[in-house]
Amino acid sequence: MIRRLRLCFPLAGLLVAALFFLTGQAAAQVQPATKGEAPPPSTLRCRYVALALGRDTTTFALADTLTVVPSSVVVDGRAVAYDGRTDRYRWVRAAPRDTAGAPLPDSVLVCYRVLPLRLSAARFRRPLTQMDTLSFRRSLMSREDFSVKEQILTTPGINKTGNLARGISFGNTQNVFVNSALNLQLEGKLAENINLTAAISDQNVPFQPEGNTQQLQQFDRIFITLTNPNWNMTAGDVVLRNKPDYFLRYYKNIQGAAAEANFGPPIYGVSGLGATPGVSNAVFQGQAGQVPYGGAGGLPGPSPATLNPPAISQPQLTDINRQSSGLVGPLLPGDTARVAGATVRSAGVRKGLAWQSSTTAAGGVAKGKFASIEVPPIDNVQGPYRLSGPNGEQFIIVLANSERVYLDGRLQTRGFDADYIIDYNLAEVTFTPRHLITRNSRIRIDFEYSDLNYARSLLTASHYQQLGRLSVRANVYQEADNPNNAPNLNLSDTTLQRQLRESGNVAFTVVPGGTVVEYTRTRVLYRLDAATGIFSRAVGADTLGTVYEVPFTDVGQGNADYILSNDPGQETSNGRVYKYLGPGLGRYAPLRRIPTPLLKQMVSGGISYQIDSSTTVFFDAARSRLDRNRFSTQNDADGAMRMGYVVQDRALPAGLAGGVLRNYRLRSALDYEYTGKRFAPIDRYRDIEFDRNWSAVSTVQGNATGQVPRADNIFNFSLGVVKDQNNSVNYRLSRRFRSGEVSGLQHWLDAAQQVGNLEMRGSLFVLNADAGRFQSDWARGEATGRYVGGKIVPGYAYRFDKNLVSATSTDTIRSANYFDEHNVFVQSRDSARTQYRFDYSYRRDQTPNATQSDLIRRGTAQTWQGTLASRLGKTQDLRLLATYRNLDSLGLARNRTVLGQVFYNANLLQNQIRSELSYSVATGRELKRDYSFLAVPAGRGTHFYNGDANGNGQQDKDEFFEAQTPDAQFRTYIKVYLPTADYLIAFTNRLSYRLTTAAPRGWREAGGWRAAASRFATLTSITVDRRTTDPSLLSRLSPFSYDKEDPQLLAFTQLVRNTLYFNRSNPIFGSEFTVQQTQQKSLLAQGSDLRNLSTQSLLVRRTLASTFTARLTGSRDIREATSDYLLTRNYRLLIYTVQPEISYQPTPALRLTGTYLHTRKRNTLAIENAELNPGVFDELGLETRLSQVNKRTLTAGTRFTNVQFKGTDPNSVVAIEILNALRPGSNFTWNLNVEQRLSNGLNITVAYDGRKASGLNTVHTGRMQVAVLF
Repeated sequence: MIRRLRLCFPLAGLLVAALFFLTGQAAAQVQPATKGEAPPPSTLRCRYVALALGRDTTTFALADTLTVVPSSVVVDGRAVAYDGRTDRYRWVRAAPRDTAGAPLPDSVLVCYRVLPLRLSAARFRRPLTQMDTLSFRRSLMSREDFSVKEQILTTPGINKTGNLARGISFGNTQNVFVNSALNLQLEGKLAENINLTAAISDQNVPFQPEGNTQQLQQFDRIFITLTNPNWNMTAGDVVLRNKPDYFLRYYKNIQGAAAEANFGPPIYGVSGLGATPGVSNAVFQGQAGQVPYGGAGGLPGPSPATLNPPAISQPQLTDINRQSSGLVGPLLPGDTARVAGATVRSAGVRKGLAWQSSTTAAGGVAKGKFASIEVPPIDNVQGPYRLSGPNGEQFIIVLANSERVYLDGRLQTRGFDADYIIDYNLAEVTFTPRHLITRNSRIRIDFEYSDLNYARSLLTASHYQQLGRLSVRANVYQEADNPNNAPNLNLSDTTLQRQLRESGNVAFTVVPGGTVVEYTRTRVLYRLDAATGIFSRAVGADTLGTVYEVPFTDVGQGNADYILSNDPGQETSNGRVYKYLGPGLGRYAPLRRIPTPLLKQMVSGGISYQIDSSTTVFFDAARSRLDRNRFSTQNDADGAMRMGYVVQDRALPAGLAGGVLRNYRLRSALDYEYTGKRFAPIDRYRDIEFDRNWSAVSTVQGNATGQVPRADNIFNFSLGVVKDQNNSVNYRLSRRFRSGEVSGLQHWLDAAQQVGNLEMRGSLFVLNADAGRFQSDWARGEATGRYVGGKIVPGYAYRFDKNLVSATSTDTIRSANYFDEHNVFVQSRDSARTQYRFDYSYRRDQTPNATQSDLIRRGTAQTWQGTLASRLGKTQDLRLLATYRNLDSLGLARNRTVLGQVFYNANLLQNQIRSELSYSVATGRELKRDYSFLAVPAGRGTHFYNGDANGNGQQDKDEFFEAQTPDAQFRTYIKVYLPTADYLIAFTNRLSYRLTTAAPRGWREAGGWRAAASRFATLTSITVDRRTTDPSLLSRLSPFSYDKEDPQLLAFTQLVRNTLYFNRSNPIFGSEFTVQQTQQKSLLAQGSDLRNLSTQSLLVRRTLASTFTARLTGSRDIREATSDYLLTRNYRLLIYTVQPEISYQPTPALRLTGTYLHTRKRNTLAIENAELNPGVFDELGLETRLSQVNKRTLTAGTRFTNVQFKGTDPNSVVAIEILNALRPGSNFTWNLNVEQRLSNGLNITVAYDGRKASGLNTVHTGRMQVAVLF
């Protein structure tokens, strides 16, 4: 018989009782401050600065009677950028992270220090008023305003930047191409009360931005926004977020329009969306073109702030049910202004009754589809973790800035110096060393991904009305796929249409087999064995019969019959080749999933009434309709409701307001929620840990994912008192009944108490629930204390989580999450200049034994962690993080994990030495990649097909070459990288370092060795990104400890550049020596691929006379390519170049340049059938440049190149690399370029290029472009 967890309740009760006991002693511990002399006047000042409406970036000036110290200006502890030219500061607001988060502020608190005087004050011995006023005044210098731009169109009141270009290209070896480019940004006033913000472009960016910073640069966003004190409109790329509503939650990227109308004058003093006197609460904030409908606010109860290490993830002891509907009614007479939710309202007076109203509407074409998935973690692996679609989509593209990453129930922040980074194009999330990912981590990610199977429309509207104490709201939402518009699906087949109609209300249907097509060598095709029904690749004589194009789908290992083929001769095929292995032995099946068109609708509404200044009653209702297959007549529709009350910061009754509870305020809430068995939310509206806290499977979205529909009943009650963030107590009771799945009771208790310098916090959670045939007894808690009386703050934290899920009938353990953890830490004071923290934690886990009758030790983990953040003087910043974990698991080898991160920035000797260092070490994964070549219209590609070299009738990867000329005939294919599902665990090491050195300015006049040293300067940059399976500590920590040929080195990228300058700023004589190396090793599905480019170059320049300048350049290059599966593509070129150059410039308008270039290239890799003959190039060139300032520029040049190369195979990869699109013998190139300025802001460019290679026809290419500058 299993002992229930009620045995451990007394221990948890003792922890909580201790906090209540110490509560009674709190008042006696408070000592009055000792009176002393008056302190000197403080130089610290703080003020609120209003944020710019509708923008992330706010520029402001600090007007003060004394001089402000620019380096002391901070916002939330972060420094603010300062522009000394304009004497203004620039602050960038962080992007909103959660749809249910708090509203964004309309202002920020800026703190700064001042000098005891004003440096800009006038200083004089005699005022100008006493000077001779009859003296003549003559302006010695005239000031020209260079800020006035030359533009062809003037628009007073509107600032605009960008350009419009139209061009045409033609030639005797290519078709006529027409290209255009439009980039225009507008900002200003159209009328007195109408502001315009716009970003217009016709550029198509086919990829998402990099997700390694908190702020994203989304260059492809197009929008036009109009704002007015009473209304707002935007069109183009719009981000929609729900307004405060309990059931209706969404975050959508659309291409369409959104509008809002406000009725009545604005409410002054209420923050939310940036309201200031005379300015409307506009809905558009953050990035322009974004409509952030805010989420609900928080319910009463202290926040379970933890004192545990910030870099060690801890479970969250609260859930979203502590949130209210977000509408607590208007401010009543005499009430203090509070922070409102992210609701856009305006107010007025009608018949003596305060009222406010806001109406919004939006519609357009949705860019993506919402998904919320759980990612299974791998012990000690930071990532990357691949995201997949809810219908089994393996390779998706995540829409930028749509993700919400939760780790152990906590929302994470994007950024390489924060919590995680994301590759939107590959849908991969990687966690930084700030968090150690273990097998116990819980990773949940909400995101939107691109889905272009159907054209999806989206419509939404809302109306929020407030009449005095009464608030009413209504929302309508519809998201619908058009079954008659499927751009990426061929639904013309009548058999497929019938299958879609008969498949019912499902998310997708499966279509087996392939499609009969005509044979072509550009694709991998298959033949079908009629007897066995097995597909095999069509080669040789098979291509003369019936061939099939077969889609293969990854259905999981052991669920299919085919695998990816790595047979000799197949690994180099231009495309993936699948082969039959046997029933149940593979992971790929010859089938395709056809998604069905979706329809999601919801109507929600609510009403709330504010009884007094602290009590509000509310009622919410919603009804949804879900049609997962619009081809079918089946659909699901049902409703949901929620009602209750909220008491916020009510004064305690007179009998309780004294003694221990003096200065405490009452908080309480009660609500009941019912959801129908077929109710389907739009997006997740409950807490990310809601189902886990009930020991249940995913029931929140269950009705929307095809699970058994069941009704849900939830009752919540909470009661607490709060004084401040360090003194509070709150209790919550929750009851849930979901027939056949959950029937249980939750108890939550949070307490915080400060006794003198001792801070204590505690949390306790207890669950008793029946889940059908299973029963869950769960208790988890946390108790933390720290002493803040000295410069060093010691502390201790104890955590336990004991959850047993057992069978009701047999009393055997089904699963268990059972651990306790002790943590001891020492940290600095919160106000210390140098912030540090050192932790040691010991965790013990238990798991069911083999007979599932009792618990045994699963393993123990010891973790050491240290963090340091310090500003070393005025010019150096240092941040350190180091984690070491020793894991002893039952039946497994001891596992040691090392994580580290270093950031160091320094500006020394008056910015003459600047250093930037970023270093991290972790354990991650490396993805095996594949690639293929796809045909594109001529002129738009990057590669060309050089013919069937091996005569097998198929296109192979070693038969494609990179184009080296702009000719359209050589640009007919593109190289596309294909991600796979194969990862290898590897130790990662990343280093980025940049160093710039120069002598101080005063050394040049000092003489001696200082004068000699002042002539030198250096610029060094190093970037290393390495992944290896070598477990040695030196290999894991040192970024330079590796051998590129080592098979344990899976992949790496190294960029090293060092330049030594001599007389860098001297116009007469100077030189520079550069050493540069670029190496990259890639892990592919067929093997590895290595590229290496090493360069050493010397440049010497000399001004011979006032009109002559000479330059001499010499270099030694090594260009190397090594592949272990494409052996014919291996080479190592040794290249020597010498290039003298002389320029003659008799006038500023005319310059003549003559050059000579001698190059020698030779392959030094002696392998079988290698091309070892050298290539010798002698080039003479003459260039003329004639320019007239602000009118026209003419540039003409001609080059003659003599090539000596006696190669055995001119089509080999070595010959192509040596010749570089030239031919042995005499080669001529010439060009003419004319740029004419027709009028202000209007430019025309005409260009002509010619090329004549030895033995080939002349190639002529012409281009013309007209550009308008705004």
